[in-house]
Amino acid sequence: MDANKAQADYWASPAGLKWLEHEHALDTAMSGMLDKMLDAADIRSTDRIIDIGCGTGASTLEAAQRVPDGKVLGVDISSALLERAASRANAEGARNTSFLLADAQTHDFSAQPFDLLVSRLGMSFFADTVAALRNLSNALKDHGKMVFVCWASVAKNPWFEIPKQAAEERLGALPKGDPNAPGPNAFQDCDRVADLMLRAGVSDVEARPVDMVLTPPGGVAGAARAASKVGPAARITKAHKGTEADELAIEGAVKVAFEQFDEGGSVRVPAVVNLFTCSR
Repeated sequence: MDANKAQADYWASPAGLKWLEHEHALDTAMSGMLDKMLDAADIRSTDRIIDIGCGTGASTLEAAQRVPDGKVLGVDISSALLERAASRANAEGARNTSFLLADAQTHDFSAQPFDLLVSRLGMSFFADTVAALRNLSNALKDHGKMVFVCWASVAKNPWFEIPKQAAEERLGALPKGDPNAPGPNAFQDCDRVADLMLRAGVSDVEARPVDMVLTPPGGVAGAARAASKVGPAARITKAHKGTEADELAIEGAVKVAFEQFDEGGSVRVPAVVNLFTCSR
């Protein structure tokens, strides 16, 4: 896993493991995004699917329900998240799933090619996107398809932008980084990513923004807690060595701002993701 050692280290760190702690809130918030991606994939009941960056397994399990006569392999670089994914699959009796700890940029998947690759937010973390896409296209049968979603920019997503502003007001901003560096928003520019896909040798490339809604549970308070604990606010808090009091203040500011998204006790946060498709 040397190619993406930084990512392996991050997802084993307390910051990466927050996905375990807030799994239910994050999966619930992103359920609409997952449905949009899987609907776009035009899945057949017999498909063999590979799910890249499967995390704690929500995307693998949802895909598995759509292929009762097929199989889904969930791949991730984090052993802790994969253990949780396997445990969820076991609890649900999802016998057509399996999980693999691997760096998808370099691992050889070609022995048993797949019909379809999917990924909910997992494709924008590679150190070398072109190498990863080229390798993953080799995991597909001829004319096999890739369908994946990634975040658009922070500015287009109040889920990120509001906690970021709250954390900056409390603790100060971070130095401006490379917007294309591996991370959740690295695929914010559809044209740039489409060009990388073409350079990787795939065909039928499509890249477009999709408007959607995040539906976090637990009302405004639950939404503010989840959005403050994962994403830009969490990164700013960690970098500035923020205290528990800082975290509570940031969460409180986010809660006030999120009240605009409250619809009778349900929170609906407008969001933009980029949907990418291509073929081998």
